[in-house]
Amino acid sequence: MTIQTITAAAHAAFRAHFDAEPATIAWAPGRLELLGNHTDYNRGHVLSVALDLGIAIAADRSLQRPPRLRAWSEALGEAAEAALDPLEHGTRRWLDYSLGVLREIAASGVQLPSLCFAIASSLPLGAGVSSSAALELATAEAAFALAGGRPADPLDEAKLCQRAETDFVGVPCGLLDQFSSLFGRQDHALWLDCATLDFERCPLGAQHALLIADTQVKHALVDGRYARLRRHCDDAARRLGALLGREVPSLRDVRLDEFLTLAARLDDGDRRRAEHVLRENARVLEGRDALRRGEVGRLGELMVASHESSRDLFGNSVPELDRSIEIARRLRGFVGAKLTGGGFGGATAHLVERASVERYQRELTTAYDREHERPLCVFVTSAGEGARVVPL
Repeated sequence: MTIQTITAAAHAAFRAHFDAEPATIAWAPGRLELLGNHTDYNRGHVLSVALDLGIAIAADRSLQRPPRLRAWSEALGEAAEAALDPLEHGTRRWLDYSLGVLREIAASGVQLPSLCFAIASSLPLGAGVSSSAALELATAEAAFALAGGRPADPLDEAKLCQRAETDFVGVPCGLLDQFSSLFGRQDHALWLDCATLDFERCPLGAQHALLIADTQVKHALVDGRYARLRRHCDDAARRLGALLGREVPSLRDVRLDEFLTLAARLDDGDRRRAEHVLRENARVLEGRDALRRGEVGRLGELMVASHESSRDLFGNSVPELDRSIEIARRLRGFVGAKLTGGGFGGATAHLVERASVERYQRELTTAYDREHERPLCVFVTSAGEGARVVPL
């Protein structure tokens, strides 16, 4: 679905559910992580793209008092609502992503009115393309359009949405997803230094397409596995700091040669997670430099190496993800592929020669579906623009 199609769907859903016309429509894309799996909360480097798939919210104020959020999800066919003052968790889990954002906006001093949202999505849910960040950014864009208070620095909007997910929803994520959803540019990848917040838009060109191959193995990052991986990284940083005799706030602050000298003195789980993060940071920087030179093929090679590291060292892949990439590597048009997002299911991201997309998609799904009960759902997409308010 195009952006125009999904925003029109949100518009129509608002009319049908609230029997009124919306005052604004906000759009925010999902994202694909090209390199930088679990490096963001370790203050490392990431390389990602915003997609031309995402979430649209048609929205307006209402006169209801005390203020409440009433929301309708077209994708789920569900209504949900919650009080905004005092703010409470929603009657549906998905509503909490919006509520967390509204809480952060209210904490900045904005007086929120009652709000009505109709939400439509073209993103595969639970597939590792960050539908949660897209919902957060679309919520923020809608709320700023209706109530004001937009931060002068766009990075502050991304950080606000990150706090909503970490503090209200309970997923200890880094800034990668929210940054990517906000700062995307068509046909460009995004490099971000999560320690300094320096970033760069790197041209991907129009000769390659992106595919999302959703295994339909659903992950739930709030079930504790994501948090356990993060604890491994934090514990490794503390232990390395003690061994090095200096402050090590995060794994970003350790050189690979230092780590290799001390690796045998770390707990095995901490050691493997730390090695993945350190080598992944190096892959991101090499991938950025390859795109600066126009070497998209080298980026693809690094994506494959990243997936192997996630599988063997970080431990957040599953057999279905691994198999989708094993099949893909034999196909004409393959440039690179890896798991994307938190892992433990979800999707793989594929970089494919555009001229081979249709055949690649057909052969990938045929081979995968022959071996698995759940069919592979493949979405063809490309790097798109970031979150914004769109014309009615």
